Amino acid sequence: MTTGSRPVGLTIAAGVAFVWMLPLLYLGQVSLSRGGLDNYATVLSTQGLGRYVLNSAIVTICAIVIVVVFGSAAAFAFSLLRFRGRTAIYVLLLSGLMLPTAAVLVPLTQIHSLLGWANTYQGLFVPYAALALPFGLVLLKNTYDALPHELHEAAAVDGASHARVFWQVFFPLTIPTVIMVALWTFLSSWNEFLLALMFMATDDMKTVTVVPTSFQLQFFVDVPKIFASLVLIQLPIIALYALMQRRFERGIVAGAVK
Repeated sequence: MTTGSRPVGLTIAAGVAFVWMLPLLYLGQVSLSRGGLDNYATVLSTQGLGRYVLNSAIVTICAIVIVVVFGSAAAFAFSLLRFRGRTAIYVLLLSGLMLPTAAVLVPLTQIHSLLGWANTYQGLFVPYAALALPFGLVLLKNTYDALPHELHEAAAVDGASHARVFWQVFFPLTIPTVIMVALWTFLSSWNEFLLALMFMATDDMKTVTVVPTSFQLQFFVDVPKIFASLVLIQLPIIALYALMQRRFERGIVAGAVK
């Protein structure tokens, strides 16, 4: 980028960032109306809020572990190993990218009824992991494709098993992409509302995303308190992204370029 075009680029970037920030600014403005900081105090004093946060944390962490472990192992297998039906299985897994959450509600309801997963942690983190896995698999496989496959051949000559090559040689090289996939899974799982509302009916199993519904009464909706709860829900996401921004960007580049 030339010296003259740099200010123009920064101006455009600042303008785009401002447009993207407008919803957050509006969210914060409304959350402070008709009560100010008292709206946040009311939300923080909501009975069971700590339990809701704990449930969200457990479900999110479990989903991240499943996506990272199984996504990395699958990406390694699809990239470096040769087995029958490899392409067909990979395409079948990627078809999950085309499935919106609403499209799987009916089969998920039947599965929950059959397995007795209603009001259980696995009733949420298994679907969350399944929905996040295809995108993570794409990024991770592209990263494994970009790594020198000679490392695998050299390790195989030395007698290392596929599992040892994966964990000790290749997995450490993909850490930036793994962090990006973990962050993506965190965002999608922490913010998910529909499945949490349907499958977590008891108060002790609800997640933090259902907190705004407690401020919707039969004849009145307390909008400022709803928005205040939404702001509080987004704070962990904003803080995590601010701390991991550079790793997130590195992971995107590593996983997007073959």
